[in-house]
Amino acid sequence: SDTTGLLEALIRGGARGAVLGLLNDPEVALQAHEAGEGATIRAELGGKSGMPGHRPLTGDYKVLKLGDGHFTGTGPMWHGARMELGPMALLEIEGVRVAVGSIMMQAADQSIFRHLGVEPAAEKIMTLKSSVHFRADFQPICEEILVVEAPGPCAVDPSKLTFTKVRPGLRLRPGG
Repeated sequence: SDTTGLLEALIRGGARGAVLGLLNDPEVALQAHEAGEGATIRAELGGKSGMPGHRPLTGDYKVLKLGDGHFTGTGPMWHGARMELGPMALLEIEGVRVAVGSIMMQAADQSIFRHLGVEPAAEKIMTLKSSVHFRADFQPICEEILVVEAPGPCAVDPSKLTFTKVRPGLRLRPGG
């Protein structure tokens, strides 16, 4: 998705060196490609989906690495699948790196980051915009996984959704 809540939280928390992905913003990916690696661009990243209360994160982003979005999946879910995510860029803002793609996709495969020169196993903080699918490829390299609630289309806690017709006894979360 193009939500920026996690990116904003990383910046606010001073998580320098953290990597976040995959943020969908074809306009900013193209802007980065036009500027080239090493350039700094003024951009309004994300927030273009029209979700209520959702806005772009405006700032100065350094273009660290560019990719054409063509690579092969390597993890258990996408092993051998040919990925075509359009122009991609690895940007940095206030010490936080963010992988930006042109086609919406969950960050469920390490190859997304390797395509942009990031080796996930070597990173201290990998922030993945993925609900569950990331676990197959990332859990083996993680010391710990923290599931967080962030603004966006996927609810971490379904009990917070306003249901109008739920049958009695239906569990709204694991163990619920």
